[in-house]
Amino acid sequence: MSLGRKESLGVVPVSREPVHQRVYEQLRNLLMSGHFSPGQPLTITELASAFGTSAQPVRDAIRQLVAEKALTASPNRSVVVPVLDRAAMEDLRAARLAVEGLAAELGAARATKSDIDELDRLVAHETEADSADRIEEAVAQNRAFHTKLYSLSGSRVLPPIVDSLWLQIGPYIRRTLDYIDVQGGPSLHHAEAIEALRGGEPLKVRAAIERDIRRFFDIAFEVVATEADVSRPDVA
Repeated sequence: MSLGRKESLGVVPVSREPVHQRVYEQLRNLLMSGHFSPGQPLTITELASAFGTSAQPVRDAIRQLVAEKALTASPNRSVVVPVLDRAAMEDLRAARLAVEGLAAELGAARATKSDIDELDRLVAHETEADSADRIEEAVAQNRAFHTKLYSLSGSRVLPPIVDSLWLQIGPYIRRTLDYIDVQGGPSLHHAEAIEALRGGEPLKVRAAIERDIRRFFDIAFEVVATEADVSRPDVA
């Protein structure tokens, strides 16, 4: 799969130091947002062209992302977006439920009316984008909602752990929206969380986020099974 022009990739040319860090942050964001597909190969040459840099900053950024298990090095000196098997996805589901559930509960306990209003606006934008079939925008609003809620937790430990989990599962987030039209849209449990936030019920907020995560993985498992069936050759 070709990466295409930098405009279609959605990156911003990098021009100031430290270049490799800026490349890393943009690549990381693209992975977490589901821009790249599971199994998609990425080459240093194409990425360097898209970012408008030399190969070395891209190589350094890729090395960092491989260490974070967001990319997998391949024998031909390129890298591949990892394809997760069911066991890996179940492991990520358990981790997300534990970490994000706690972050949501702590965030809900500290949320002000202004915070809740901002979260409500994010859900409204997500719902609007989904209704208009603007997939990339819906994915971005989904991530913004989770990021905002968890940032309210006051924890320095939890948000980086959440980011590391989203880095690994990110390539499947957009796929769930591409493949399956889910009743209630992607913001179903986000709306439930807003209602619980306004009611001052952190445990109900946590429960809504946990339902949201379980729902995502239920759909992701269906996507993986569907793609496996499509790719499996017919047996005579």
